[in-house]
Amino acid sequence: MALTLHQLLYRASRGQNSYFQPTLEELELGRGQPRVLRYLDENGESSQNEVAEGCSMDPASVSRMAETLFKNGFIVRKEDKDNRRSNRLHLTEKGKMAVDIWKKRSEEVEKIMLSGFSEEEKENLAFYLERIIDNYAKGEKNA
Repeated sequence: MALTLHQLLYRASRGQNSYFQPTLEELELGRGQPRVLRYLDENGESSQNEVAEGCSMDPASVSRMAETLFKNGFIVRKEDKDNRRSNRLHLTEKGKMAVDIWKKRSEEVEKIMLSGFSEEEKENLAFYLERIIDNYAKGEKNA
């Protein structure tokens, strides 16, 4: 029986997650938290709303993640000078080390995932996945 595209994407996602799970456990991070840390690494000090928008995440989820990341020493919060009700987030040394480990692991997983793919195939895959993501975003707006 041939698998549907949905089933194939699900299996690919689960396969990827199985490679990342040991690293999450090693770093004591939860799902989604590396994305927040990488955003801060790439963009510097940011508000929770900027992180949420940049990571395509719900602001409430980012708020919960930020609290956990703060308690575990990955980020620090500073009061926003322009808006006292808002915090600015930035990485600690522990957060920077976690990002470095995560980036290295991501490269390893991508190498495994794309083993045997030509550069053209990699570009096509990225293009098709971006189209799928865009279609989901359009569907959410029309729902």
